Amino acid sequence: MNSIAVIGLGNLLLADEGFGVHLVRYLLKHYRFDNVDIIDGGTIGFGLIEYFLTYKSLIFIDAIRVDDEPGSIYKFRLSEVPPNLTFVSSIHEIGLGDVLHHVKLMGEDRDATVVGVVPLAVTPNDLSVELTGLLQSKIVPVAEIVLDEVERLGGVYARRGDS
Repeated sequence: MNSIAVIGLGNLLLADEGFGVHLVRYLLKHYRFDNVDIIDGGTIGFGLIEYFLTYKSLIFIDAIRVDDEPGSIYKFRLSEVPPNLTFVSSIHEIGLGDVLHHVKLMGEDRDATVVGVVPLAVTPNDLSVELTGLLQSKIVPVAEIVLDEVERLGGVYARRGDS
């Protein structure tokens, strides 16, 4: 088993809310990894707890709500979540913030890194599986941040020859 997991979160049906899933798909298409699992975490909610119990190091990619311009990129430790930040999720989904609370209650408090992007469009009444152009333009910069973090944690990656 690998010791590092990169987990993309979000609902692909809600435009920019699916940013994390789009990002891990980009990573899988363009890079090979050693000692790193790249996971489409989608909207599995409490299923995320398993990753806290399984992996030594976690990197989450998600859409975040914060009073900032759409497209703004944030990187922070889970232990240092800015007070004005929430994780984007629909009213019927369990978000990363809810999972963190339960992990702490279980005594399995583990720090992790979050790379978040402020969405431009979350479209619950007008479904779209496409990112807005603004967030599409953030895929490569966020991938570079994630790859730097993978390397810092001891993971190894290489660009695929066909990408």
